[in-house]
Amino acid sequence: MDFDKLLVNGTIVTPFGRYKGVIGIKNGKIAFLAEQQADYKAAEVIDASGKYILPGVIDGHNHFQDPGFTHREDMEHATAACAAGGTTTAISHPMNDPAIVDIESYKATMEAYAHRSIIDYGIHGGGTAGNIDRIEELWLKTGATSIKMFMCFSVKEFPYVHDGALFAILEQLSKHNGLAILHCENDDLIRLMEKKMQAEGRKDPLAYNLSRPEMAEIEAIRRVIFMLEKTGAQALILHVTSAEGLKEIKKAQQRGVKVWAESCPHYFTFVREDMNKLGPYLKFSPVMRDEENRLEMWRLLNEGYICTIGSDHSPYTREEKEVGEDDIWKAPNGIPGNQIMLSVFLDGVNKGLVSLERIVEVSSYNPAKTYGLYPQKGVIQPGADADLTIVDMNLEKTYTAEISKSKATWSPYFGRKFKGWPIMTLVRGEVVYNNGQIMVEAGHGNYIARQK
Repeated sequence: MDFDKLLVNGTIVTPFGRYKGVIGIKNGKIAFLAEQQADYKAAEVIDASGKYILPGVIDGHNHFQDPGFTHREDMEHATAACAAGGTTTAISHPMNDPAIVDIESYKATMEAYAHRSIIDYGIHGGGTAGNIDRIEELWLKTGATSIKMFMCFSVKEFPYVHDGALFAILEQLSKHNGLAILHCENDDLIRLMEKKMQAEGRKDPLAYNLSRPEMAEIEAIRRVIFMLEKTGAQALILHVTSAEGLKEIKKAQQRGVKVWAESCPHYFTFVREDMNKLGPYLKFSPVMRDEENRLEMWRLLNEGYICTIGSDHSPYTREEKEVGEDDIWKAPNGIPGNQIMLSVFLDGVNKGLVSLERIVEVSSYNPAKTYGLYPQKGVIQPGADADLTIVDMNLEKTYTAEISKSKATWSPYFGRKFKGWPIMTLVRGEVVYNNGQIMVEAGHGNYIARQK
Protein backbone atom coordinates (compact mmCIF):
# COMPACT_ATOMS: atom_id res chain seq x y z
CA MET A 1 0.00 0.00 0.00
CA ASP A 2 1.12 3.52 -0.75
CA PHE A 3 0.42 6.18 1.88
CA ASP A 4 -0.10 9.90 1.85
CA LYS A 5 2.30 10.23 4.78
CA LEU A 6 4.60 8.04 6.82
CA LEU A 7 5.78 9.04 10.29
CA VAL A 8 9.00 7.20 11.04
CA ASN A 9 11.62 6.84 13.78
CA GLY A 10 9.47 8.36 16.52
CA THR A 11 8.39 6.89 19.84
CA ILE A 12 4.63 6.30 19.82
CA VAL A 13 2.98 6.85 23.20
CA THR A 14 -0.39 5.48 24.32
CA PRO A 15 -1.96 5.24 27.79
CA PHE A 16 -0.72 1.66 27.89
CA GLY A 17 2.93 2.10 26.93
CA ARG A 18 5.36 3.37 24.32
CA TYR A 19 7.32 1.89 21.45
CA LYS A 20 9.36 2.91 18.44
CA GLY A 21 7.03 2.65 15.48
CA VAL A 22 5.81 3.71 12.08
CA ILE A 23 2.45 5.31 11.30
CA GLY A 24 1.02 5.23 7.79
CA ILE A 25 -1.67 7.78 6.91
CA LYS A 26 -4.14 7.46 4.05
CA ASN A 27 -7.13 9.71 3.35
CA GLY A 28 -6.90 11.37 6.73
CA LYS A 29 -6.97 8.09 8.67
CA ILE A 30 -4.36 5.97 10.38
CA ALA A 31 -4.07 3.12 7.90
CA PHE A 32 -0.97 1.32 9.15
CA LEU A 33 0.79 0.91 12.47
CA ALA A 34 3.88 -1.18 13.06
CA GLU A 35 6.98 -1.36 15.19
CA GLN A 36 9.23 -1.67 12.16
CA GLN A 37 9.17 0.13 8.84
CA ALA A 38 8.19 -2.11 5.94
CA ASP A 39 8.79 -1.48 2.27
CA TYR A 40 6.02 1.08 1.82
CA LYS A 41 5.99 4.30 -0.14
CA ALA A 42 4.49 7.64 0.79
CA ALA A 43 4.12 11.03 -0.82
CA GLU A 44 5.67 12.54 2.32
CA VAL A 45 7.85 11.04 5.02
CA ILE A 46 8.09 12.80 8.38
CA ASP A 47 11.16 11.84 10.38
CA ALA A 48 10.38 12.01 14.11
CA SER A 49 13.78 10.82 15.31
CA GLY A 50 14.29 11.59 18.98
CA LYS A 51 10.70 12.80 19.33
CA TYR A 52 7.48 11.39 20.78
CA ILE A 53 4.28 10.92 18.78
CA LEU A 54 1.13 11.37 20.84
CA PRO A 55 -2.54 11.22 19.89
CA GLY A 56 -3.72 14.79 19.41
CA VAL A 57 -5.02 16.55 22.49
CA ILE A 58 -8.80 16.80 22.89
CA ASP A 59 -9.44 19.97 24.87
CA GLY A 60 -13.00 19.75 26.14
CA HIS A 61 -12.94 23.12 27.91
CA ASN A 62 -12.74 26.15 25.62
CA HIS A 63 -14.59 29.45 25.80
CA PHE A 64 -14.07 30.73 22.27
CA GLN A 65 -16.04 33.94 23.08
CA ASP A 66 -17.50 33.50 19.61
CA PRO A 67 -20.15 34.40 18.59
CA GLY A 68 -20.94 37.50 20.60
CA PHE A 69 -17.66 38.53 22.23
CA THR A 70 -15.13 38.43 19.41
CA HIS A 71 -13.31 41.51 20.68
CA ARG A 72 -11.85 39.05 23.21
CA GLU A 73 -11.22 35.96 21.09
CA ASP A 74 -12.54 34.34 17.93
CA MET A 75 -12.66 30.96 16.29
CA GLU A 76 -9.69 31.57 14.00
CA HIS A 77 -7.29 32.72 16.73
CA ALA A 78 -8.48 30.27 19.38
CA THR A 79 -8.11 27.23 17.15
CA ALA A 80 -4.73 28.42 15.86
CA ALA A 81 -3.61 28.55 19.50
CA CYS A 82 -4.99 25.04 19.97
CA ALA A 83 -3.04 23.74 16.97
CA ALA A 84 0.17 25.33 18.25
CA GLY A 85 -0.43 23.63 21.58
CA GLY A 86 -0.88 20.14 20.15
CA THR A 87 -4.69 20.15 20.32
CA THR A 88 -6.46 18.54 17.38
CA THR A 89 -10.06 18.72 18.66
CA ALA A 90 -11.47 21.47 20.87
CA ILE A 91 -14.96 21.68 22.31
CA SER A 92 -16.71 25.03 22.75
CA HIS A 93 -18.65 25.82 25.92
CA PRO A 94 -22.13 27.31 25.57
CA MET A 95 -21.77 30.77 27.16
CA ASN A 96 -21.75 32.70 23.92
CA ASP A 97 -24.32 35.09 22.46
CA PRO A 98 -26.64 33.42 21.83
CA ALA A 99 -26.12 31.01 24.71
CA ILE A 100 -26.52 27.41 23.54
CA VAL A 101 -29.68 26.33 25.34
CA ASP A 102 -31.84 24.84 22.56
CA ILE A 103 -31.67 23.37 19.07
CA GLU A 104 -31.91 26.77 17.39
CA SER A 105 -28.98 28.29 19.27
CA TYR A 106 -26.95 25.11 18.79
CA LYS A 107 -27.48 25.25 15.03
CA ALA A 108 -26.73 28.99 15.01
CA THR A 109 -23.39 28.28 16.66
CA MET A 110 -22.60 25.54 14.15
CA GLU A 111 -23.29 28.00 11.35
CA ALA A 112 -21.15 30.67 13.02
CA TYR A 113 -18.18 28.27 13.25
CA ALA A 114 -18.45 26.75 9.77
CA HIS A 115 -15.31 27.14 7.62
CA ARG A 116 -13.44 29.08 10.32
CA SER A 117 -11.54 26.54 12.41
CA ILE A 118 -7.97 25.35 12.04
CA ILE A 119 -8.69 22.10 13.93
CA ASP A 120 -11.71 19.87 14.45
CA TYR A 121 -14.23 21.03 17.02
CA GLY A 122 -17.33 20.04 18.97
CA ILE A 123 -19.95 22.04 20.85
CA HIS A 124 -21.38 21.55 24.33
CA GLY A 125 -25.02 22.34 25.06
CA GLY A 126 -26.10 24.30 28.11
CA GLY A 127 -28.50 23.77 30.99
CA THR A 128 -30.12 26.61 32.95
CA ALA A 129 -33.23 27.09 35.06
CA GLY A 130 -34.89 28.51 31.94
CA ASN A 131 -34.50 25.59 29.53
CA ILE A 132 -35.44 22.53 31.58
CA ASP A 133 -38.21 21.68 29.10
CA ARG A 134 -35.73 21.73 26.18
CA ILE A 135 -32.91 19.61 27.61
CA GLU A 136 -33.99 16.25 26.20
CA GLU A 137 -34.46 17.69 22.73
CA LEU A 138 -31.10 19.50 22.92
CA TRP A 139 -29.37 16.26 23.85
CA LEU A 140 -31.20 13.93 21.47
CA LYS A 141 -31.43 16.09 18.35
CA THR A 142 -27.97 17.65 18.21
CA GLY A 143 -24.42 16.35 18.40
CA ALA A 144 -23.84 18.07 21.74
CA THR A 145 -20.97 16.48 23.64
CA SER A 146 -22.48 17.33 27.04
CA ILE A 147 -24.86 19.63 28.90
CA LYS A 148 -22.93 22.30 30.81
CA MET A 149 -24.31 23.79 34.04
CA PHE A 150 -23.14 26.24 36.68
CA MET A 151 -24.01 25.78 40.35
CA CYS A 152 -23.07 29.40 41.07
CA PHE A 153 -23.24 32.74 39.27
CA SER A 154 -20.94 33.07 36.26
CA VAL A 155 -22.21 35.46 33.59
CA LYS A 156 -25.63 37.05 33.25
CA GLU A 157 -26.10 35.55 29.77
CA PHE A 158 -26.00 32.04 31.26
CA PRO A 159 -27.94 31.73 34.55
CA TYR A 160 -26.82 29.16 37.08
CA VAL A 161 -29.05 26.27 38.14
CA HIS A 162 -30.65 26.14 41.57
CA ASP A 163 -30.98 22.70 43.14
CA GLY A 164 -34.42 21.98 41.71
CA ALA A 165 -33.36 22.77 38.15
CA LEU A 166 -30.16 20.77 38.56
CA PHE A 167 -32.07 17.73 39.80
CA ALA A 168 -34.65 18.02 37.00
CA ILE A 169 -31.98 18.24 34.30
CA LEU A 170 -30.03 15.31 35.73
CA GLU A 171 -33.23 13.24 35.77
CA GLN A 172 -33.77 13.93 32.07
CA LEU A 173 -30.18 13.19 31.11
CA SER A 174 -30.25 9.91 33.03
CA LYS A 175 -32.99 8.61 30.71
CA HIS A 176 -30.71 8.92 27.68
CA ASN A 177 -27.22 8.24 29.07
CA GLY A 178 -26.55 11.96 28.74
CA LEU A 179 -23.49 13.63 30.21
CA ALA A 180 -23.65 16.65 32.51
CA ILE A 181 -20.54 18.78 33.01
CA LEU A 182 -20.62 20.99 36.06
CA HIS A 183 -19.01 24.04 37.61
CA CYS A 184 -19.31 23.14 41.29
CA GLU A 185 -19.28 25.99 43.81
CA ASN A 186 -21.81 26.96 46.48
CA ASP A 187 -23.17 30.35 45.41
CA ASP A 188 -24.52 31.30 48.85
CA LEU A 189 -21.17 30.72 50.51
CA ILE A 190 -19.39 32.76 47.85
CA ARG A 191 -21.80 35.68 48.23
CA LEU A 192 -21.38 35.57 52.02
CA MET A 193 -17.59 35.66 51.77
CA GLU A 194 -17.62 38.39 49.12
CA LYS A 195 -19.76 40.60 51.35
CA LYS A 196 -17.44 39.95 54.27
CA MET A 197 -14.36 40.96 52.26
CA GLN A 198 -16.04 44.03 50.80
CA ALA A 199 -17.34 45.11 54.23
CA GLU A 200 -13.72 45.12 55.37
CA GLY A 201 -12.92 47.44 52.45
CA ARG A 202 -10.73 44.90 50.72
CA LYS A 203 -10.16 45.33 46.98
CA ASP A 204 -6.83 43.52 46.78
CA PRO A 205 -6.37 40.44 44.57
CA LEU A 206 -6.01 38.02 47.47
CA ALA A 207 -9.43 39.09 48.78
CA TYR A 208 -11.03 37.60 45.67
CA ASN A 209 -9.21 34.32 46.19
CA LEU A 210 -10.27 34.15 49.83
CA SER A 211 -13.89 34.86 48.91
CA ARG A 212 -14.11 31.51 47.10
CA PRO A 213 -12.94 29.04 49.76
CA GLU A 214 -12.29 25.39 49.14
CA MET A 215 -15.36 24.47 51.20
CA ALA A 216 -17.59 26.17 48.59
CA GLU A 217 -16.26 23.74 45.98
CA ILE A 218 -16.29 20.66 48.22
CA GLU A 219 -19.88 21.24 49.37
CA ALA A 220 -21.12 21.60 45.79
CA ILE A 221 -19.25 18.47 44.70
CA ARG A 222 -20.83 16.49 47.54
CA ARG A 223 -24.27 17.87 46.71
CA VAL A 224 -24.12 16.94 43.04
CA ILE A 225 -22.74 13.48 43.88
CA PHE A 226 -25.82 12.93 46.07
CA MET A 227 -28.08 13.97 43.17
CA LEU A 228 -26.21 11.68 40.78
CA GLU A 229 -26.79 8.78 43.18
CA LYS A 230 -30.50 9.54 43.34
CA THR A 231 -31.01 10.06 39.59
CA GLY A 232 -28.54 7.57 38.12
CA ALA A 233 -27.15 10.35 35.92
CA GLN A 234 -23.49 10.80 35.02
CA ALA A 235 -21.32 13.90 35.31
CA LEU A 236 -17.85 15.28 34.80
CA ILE A 237 -16.92 17.77 37.52
CA LEU A 238 -15.03 20.57 35.82
CA HIS A 239 -11.83 22.33 36.93
CA VAL A 240 -11.46 20.55 40.25
CA THR A 241 -8.97 22.64 42.22
CA SER A 242 -8.30 20.63 45.34
CA ALA A 243 -6.96 17.29 46.42
CA GLU A 244 -9.92 16.94 48.77
CA GLY A 245 -12.33 17.44 45.87
CA LEU A 246 -10.57 14.74 43.86
CA LYS A 247 -10.75 12.37 46.81
CA GLU A 248 -14.50 12.99 47.23
CA ILE A 249 -15.01 12.06 43.58
CA LYS A 250 -12.86 8.95 43.90
CA LYS A 251 -14.85 7.77 46.95
CA ALA A 252 -18.09 8.25 45.00
CA GLN A 253 -16.71 6.24 42.08
CA GLN A 254 -15.82 3.40 44.42
CA ARG A 255 -19.46 3.07 45.48
CA GLY A 256 -20.67 3.09 41.88
CA VAL A 257 -21.51 6.74 41.21
CA LYS A 258 -20.89 7.75 37.58
CA VAL A 259 -18.81 10.83 38.29
CA TRP A 260 -15.38 11.90 37.06
CA ALA A 261 -12.98 14.80 37.52
CA GLU A 262 -11.49 17.31 35.10
CA SER A 263 -8.73 19.68 36.13
CA CYS A 264 -6.83 22.48 34.40
CA PRO A 265 -3.19 23.52 33.93
CA HIS A 266 -3.41 26.63 36.11
CA TYR A 267 -4.09 24.56 39.23
CA PHE A 268 -0.79 22.75 38.63
CA THR A 269 1.14 25.96 37.94
CA PHE A 270 -0.04 28.77 40.23
CA VAL A 271 -0.82 29.16 43.93
CA ARG A 272 -2.95 31.71 45.74
CA GLU A 273 0.02 33.95 46.62
CA ASP A 274 0.63 34.51 42.90
CA MET A 275 -2.46 36.73 42.99
CA ASN A 276 -0.34 39.36 44.76
CA LYS A 277 1.89 39.67 41.68
CA LEU A 278 -0.50 39.00 38.80
CA GLY A 279 -3.73 40.36 40.25
CA PRO A 280 -6.63 40.48 37.77
CA TYR A 281 -4.57 38.60 35.16
CA LEU A 282 -4.82 35.56 37.42
CA LYS A 283 -8.48 36.01 38.27
CA PHE A 284 -10.54 32.95 37.39
CA SER A 285 -12.88 30.59 39.17
CA PRO A 286 -12.71 28.30 40.97
CA VAL A 287 -9.50 29.78 42.39
CA MET A 288 -6.12 28.13 42.92
CA ARG A 289 -5.12 26.91 46.38
CA ASP A 290 -1.82 26.66 48.29
CA GLU A 291 1.51 25.05 47.39
CA GLU A 292 0.87 21.89 49.41
CA ASN A 293 -2.36 21.34 47.47
CA ARG A 294 -0.65 22.04 44.12
CA LEU A 295 1.91 19.31 44.73
CA GLU A 296 -0.78 16.90 45.93
CA MET A 297 -2.72 17.57 42.70
CA TRP A 298 0.29 16.37 40.71
CA ARG A 299 0.49 13.21 42.83
CA LEU A 300 -3.19 12.44 42.41
CA LEU A 301 -3.01 13.12 38.67
CA ASN A 302 -0.30 10.50 38.37
CA GLU A 303 -2.33 8.06 40.50
CA GLY A 304 -5.40 8.26 38.26
CA TYR A 305 -7.74 10.51 40.24
CA ILE A 306 -8.25 12.84 37.25
CA CYS A 307 -10.17 11.68 34.18
CA THR A 308 -9.54 14.60 31.81
CA ILE A 309 -7.59 17.82 31.56
CA GLY A 310 -9.02 20.91 29.88
CA SER A 311 -7.57 24.37 29.44
CA ASP A 312 -10.60 26.46 30.48
CA HIS A 313 -9.36 28.92 27.86
CA SER A 314 -11.37 32.10 28.46
CA PRO A 315 -9.61 35.28 27.32
CA TYR A 316 -10.64 38.86 28.02
CA THR A 317 -9.03 42.00 26.67
CA ARG A 318 -6.25 43.69 28.60
CA GLU A 319 -8.55 46.69 29.04
CA GLU A 320 -11.26 44.52 30.60
CA LYS A 321 -8.74 43.00 33.00
CA GLU A 322 -6.75 46.09 33.99
CA VAL A 323 -9.74 47.72 35.70
CA GLY A 324 -9.14 45.14 38.42
CA GLU A 325 -5.66 46.43 39.23
CA ASP A 326 -7.12 48.88 41.76
CA ASP A 327 -10.31 46.95 42.54
CA ILE A 328 -10.18 43.19 41.96
CA TRP A 329 -13.99 42.88 42.07
CA LYS A 330 -14.30 44.84 38.81
CA ALA A 331 -12.26 42.45 36.67
CA PRO A 332 -13.94 39.53 34.84
CA ASN A 333 -13.00 35.90 35.50
CA GLY A 334 -10.95 34.04 32.92
CA ILE A 335 -7.50 33.53 31.41
CA PRO A 336 -6.16 32.23 28.09
CA GLY A 337 -4.56 28.80 28.30
CA ASN A 338 -5.25 26.40 25.44
CA GLN A 339 -1.88 26.83 23.72
CA ILE A 340 0.24 26.24 26.81
CA MET A 341 -1.76 23.42 28.43
CA LEU A 342 0.16 20.47 27.02
CA SER A 343 3.55 22.05 27.76
CA VAL A 344 2.55 22.56 31.41
CA PHE A 345 2.01 18.83 31.73
CA LEU A 346 5.02 17.82 29.60
CA ASP A 347 7.12 19.95 31.93
CA GLY A 348 5.64 17.94 34.79
CA VAL A 349 6.70 14.75 33.03
CA ASN A 350 10.25 16.08 32.76
CA LYS A 351 10.21 16.92 36.46
CA GLY A 352 9.18 13.37 37.34
CA LEU A 353 5.76 14.40 38.65
CA VAL A 354 3.66 12.35 36.22
CA SER A 355 4.18 9.78 33.47
CA LEU A 356 3.85 10.63 29.81
CA GLU A 357 1.43 7.72 29.44
CA ARG A 358 -0.85 9.28 32.06
CA ILE A 359 -0.81 12.61 30.21
CA VAL A 360 -1.85 10.86 26.99
CA GLU A 361 -4.67 9.18 28.91
CA VAL A 362 -6.11 12.39 30.40
CA SER A 363 -5.49 14.63 27.39
CA SER A 364 -6.65 12.35 24.55
CA TYR A 365 -7.94 8.87 25.35
CA ASN A 366 -10.26 9.71 28.25
CA PRO A 367 -11.69 12.90 26.69
CA ALA A 368 -12.54 10.96 23.52
CA LYS A 369 -14.40 8.34 25.55
CA THR A 370 -16.02 10.85 27.90
CA TYR A 371 -17.38 13.09 25.14
CA GLY A 372 -18.48 10.35 22.75
CA LEU A 373 -15.74 10.86 20.15
CA TYR A 374 -14.01 7.47 20.52
CA PRO A 375 -12.73 5.62 18.49
CA GLN A 376 -12.65 8.29 15.78
CA LYS A 377 -10.57 10.47 18.07
CA GLY A 378 -8.17 10.06 20.96
CA VAL A 379 -6.22 6.97 19.89
CA ILE A 380 -3.39 5.91 17.63
CA GLN A 381 -4.86 2.85 15.95
CA PRO A 382 -5.89 1.85 12.43
CA GLY A 383 -9.18 3.42 11.41
CA ALA A 384 -8.90 6.41 13.73
CA ASP A 385 -8.49 9.94 12.44
CA ALA A 386 -4.81 10.75 11.95
CA ASP A 387 -4.84 13.39 14.69
CA LEU A 388 -1.31 13.48 16.05
CA THR A 389 1.11 15.75 17.83
CA ILE A 390 4.87 15.34 17.74
CA VAL A 391 6.56 16.62 20.88
CA ASP A 392 10.16 17.41 21.71
CA MET A 393 10.62 16.53 25.36
CA ASN A 394 14.07 18.18 25.44
CA LEU A 395 12.97 21.53 24.04
CA GLU A 396 13.01 24.18 26.76
CA LYS A 397 11.77 27.69 26.11
CA THR A 398 9.92 30.60 27.64
CA TYR A 399 6.31 31.24 26.70
CA THR A 400 5.97 34.77 25.29
CA ALA A 401 3.50 36.96 23.42
CA GLU A 402 5.50 36.31 20.25
CA ILE A 403 4.78 32.58 20.52
CA SER A 404 1.09 32.96 21.39
CA LYS A 405 -1.51 32.58 18.63
CA SER A 406 -4.48 33.76 20.71
CA LYS A 407 -6.15 37.11 20.19
CA ALA A 408 -5.33 37.86 23.83
CA THR A 409 -2.24 40.06 24.19
CA TRP A 410 -1.52 38.86 27.72
CA SER A 411 -1.25 35.62 29.67
CA PRO A 412 -0.26 34.78 33.25
CA TYR A 413 1.97 32.11 31.68
CA PHE A 414 4.08 34.65 29.76
CA GLY A 415 7.62 34.71 31.08
CA ARG A 416 7.50 31.15 32.43
CA LYS A 417 9.85 28.50 31.12
CA PHE A 418 8.62 25.02 30.24
CA LYS A 419 10.51 21.94 29.07
CA GLY A 420 8.58 19.82 26.56
CA TRP A 421 6.78 21.37 23.58
CA PRO A 422 4.68 20.24 20.63
CA ILE A 423 6.58 20.94 17.43
CA MET A 424 4.12 19.53 14.87
CA THR A 425 0.36 18.94 14.89
CA LEU A 426 -1.60 16.90 12.34
CA VAL A 427 -5.39 16.97 11.99
CA ARG A 428 -6.80 14.16 9.85
CA GLY A 429 -3.36 13.65 8.35
CA GLU A 430 -2.76 17.27 7.40
CA VAL A 431 0.05 19.20 9.07
CA VAL A 432 -1.72 22.20 10.62
CA TYR A 433 1.18 23.43 12.75
CA ASN A 434 4.93 23.09 12.28
CA ASN A 435 7.63 24.73 14.40
CA GLY A 436 5.85 27.97 15.14
CA GLN A 437 3.84 28.30 11.95
CA ILE A 438 0.18 27.58 11.18
CA MET A 439 0.25 25.59 7.93
CA VAL A 440 -3.40 25.62 6.80
CA GLU A 441 -6.10 28.17 6.19
CA ALA A 442 -9.00 28.58 8.59
CA GLY A 443 -11.68 26.13 7.51
CA HIS A 444 -9.57 22.97 7.60
CA GLY A 445 -11.27 21.97 10.83
CA ASN A 446 -14.54 20.03 10.76
CA TYR A 447 -17.43 19.97 13.20
CA ILE A 448 -17.42 16.67 15.11
CA ALA A 449 -20.68 15.44 16.62
CA ARG A 450 -21.00 13.11 19.57
CA GLN A 451 -21.29 9.55 18.36
CA LYS A 452 -24.73 8.29 19.34
